[in-house]
Amino acid sequence: MGSGNRALRVKARGSSRNAEDRAATLADGPVLGVPRAEHKRETEEYARQAMVSSAQAHDRAAMMLERMAIAHPEEADLHLQSATRHRMWADNDRKLAEEYGPRGGDPDRS
Repeated sequence: MGSGNRALRVKARGSSRNAEDRAATLADGPVLGVPRAEHKRETEEYARQAMVSSAQAHDRAAMMLERMAIAHPEEADLHLQSATRHRMWADNDRKLAEEYGPRGGDPDRS
């Protein structure tokens, strides 16, 4: 309870440079020894892959729910509603991967 706020205060208090100096250094220099442009590209690719992976997981969940609807007809309506939501979330993740990915292109490429 509240430990996250305390950690931020401790970190901020222990800093020897002001925020403007830190921001200037971060904007200009490499990140962990990697050139800034390369780091940005790698970060964008990682985010795109995470969205594609999420879309694939939602597709798998939808398929499982559709099979459950067949196996349990008394609950089929609920399973199919859930499957529809998972398909919608998968489509949304694919759109995000395409929109915010480094190249756009095919959102299912891995």
